[in-house]
Amino acid sequence: MLLALKIEVDSLAAARDITPRLVTLLQGLDANASFFFNLGPDRSGQADGPLFQVGETRKQIRRNRALGGPRGAGRLYGRWLPAPQLHKAVASAIQVIQQAGYETGLRGWDRVNWIKRITTADEAWVRNELTAALHAYEHLLGQPAQAIALPGWRTGRHALRLEQQLGLHYGSDCRGSSPFLPVVDGEPIRVPQLPTTLPTLAELTGANEMDDLATVDQLLALTASPTPAGHVFTLNADADGGKRLPLLQRLLAAWREQGQQFASLAQLHATLDINKLPWHSLEQSSWPGYSGMLAVQGPAFPRG
Repeated sequence: MLLALKIEVDSLAAARDITPRLVTLLQGLDANASFFFNLGPDRSGQADGPLFQVGETRKQIRRNRALGGPRGAGRLYGRWLPAPQLHKAVASAIQVIQQAGYETGLRGWDRVNWIKRITTADEAWVRNELTAALHAYEHLLGQPAQAIALPGWRTGRHALRLEQQLGLHYGSDCRGSSPFLPVVDGEPIRVPQLPTTLPTLAELTGANEMDDLATVDQLLALTASPTPAGHVFTLNADADGGKRLPLLQRLLAAWREQGQQFASLAQLHATLDINKLPWHSLEQSSWPGYSGMLAVQGPAFPRG
């Protein structure tokens, strides 16, 4: 059973301090994964308010910040301190992860502004954001990015159309149940979407207030029955790589015992026949625990 691990790296602290812990954990389990990097300004100090919360009370928000690892001054970036430019600050971390054999891809350029603005952004703004990220990635690694996982499961027609124009192999920009080709506002896009299919640790421990044992049991139950295309599990380095790391380690070990094969999204993509993938609408929908609208896999379209 294929279980692709998608790791979001959004901040300087996550890239510099937390990803090495995650690499050590993955290597100990002989697990593959994909790391997606934000490459523009680290505005962690502006990542508050309802758009960045997952249904928590104020007490839970304070607790989850404590679980986020050694962010330190990162809570001030973009608010009281200048926002570091991540493509300059984390170049060596990205290269080390790639040299260790893990897939790397894009989150985008400015995660905080993307989540705040994408619902009303025009094509020019979206193009500027994505091309800035793509150019930074190619400059760092000497090769173009092949995959993208846009922040907060928030995307739309302009972004998806650009993914196709810019030659990306796949996106993981939405929530859903299985890989598909998206149709957005009636426009078909031939860049497969590999949606997040499982709830995140933040959703289960924050919005649903589950303890560690219940969280692991819930996720094991969701993956107990094989599915044709496997699953995609998203974890955020900031939120899940600090004091929550023991929970993540416990979950991955339990999944290994269940028979899951940990994979990168590129490996999942390689199993797909794009000519046989179903077409589905990509819709903007509410999602439990979140403010605003998330991109969600909608009903199937008949193939032409």
